[in-house]
Amino acid sequence: MKNVVNVIAVSTFILAGGTALAGTPGKKTDAACPAACQQQIEALNASQAQQNEQLNAHDKQRKNHEIRIGALEEVLGPCPWYARVGVRAAGGKAKIKNVHADVDGTEVDSETGFGGAIAFGRQLGPFRAEIELARQGADTKEVQFQDERENVYRYTGEYTLSTIMLNGYYEIPMTDAFAGYVMAGLGYAKYEVDYKVYDSDNDLALDYPPGGGSNNAFAYKAGVGVTYNCTDHMAVDLGYEYQGVADTDLADSINSHNVVLSFRYKF
Repeated sequence: MKNVVNVIAVSTFILAGGTALAGTPGKKTDAACPAACQQQIEALNASQAQQNEQLNAHDKQRKNHEIRIGALEEVLGPCPWYARVGVRAAGGKAKIKNVHADVDGTEVDSETGFGGAIAFGRQLGPFRAEIELARQGADTKEVQFQDERENVYRYTGEYTLSTIMLNGYYEIPMTDAFAGYVMAGLGYAKYEVDYKVYDSDNDLALDYPPGGGSNNAFAYKAGVGVTYNCTDHMAVDLGYEYQGVADTDLADSINSHNVVLSFRYKF
């Protein structure tokens, strides 16, 4: 009997200890852990929702940009690069400077001269922008003058003008193939002149040796013209340009009136 009581006591102790260690059925050992986890889950869900809103906003912005780009492409159309070569007939004038007191300040016209140009640029809808290298030249018309002793002399010479210009064009469509345009350009010029002074007997006057030189100066121009688009890749331009050069040590009021014929290839 004593053994039975001992067994029951030991069993009761083991059961009581196991229950204490395992916890009573249905009761959580740490009530704070699930609440903290739930807060983290809610925070993650809120962050995910915020990220989704940002993604949606970015997607709307992207679609708006695509719509604007599409609309701009419709307005501009193709935007090809192009190369241009041209020839020109030029007639101009300048005021003589640093030759002789009796002739300095005289306005001298040039004969009709010729020149050429090459350019590389890009077309953006009705706009064109290019960089151009050009050169032209002509003989100057003869000018007679007298010195203080009433000796008669003749001034004659020739000039060349080399330019590098940044030009802009705006085209105005007239038909499917034809368009008018206006243009303007700014850049740099090298003005060169070579002159001689003769006496009345056509001999070189010893008191006026051959002269001339070259100067660099600011250049500008403006013009109008018409374009004929032969194909999608080829076009011909015919236009008028007024070109001016800032005053130099060799001449003042340097300008020319040019008729320009050009061929453009778009690629």
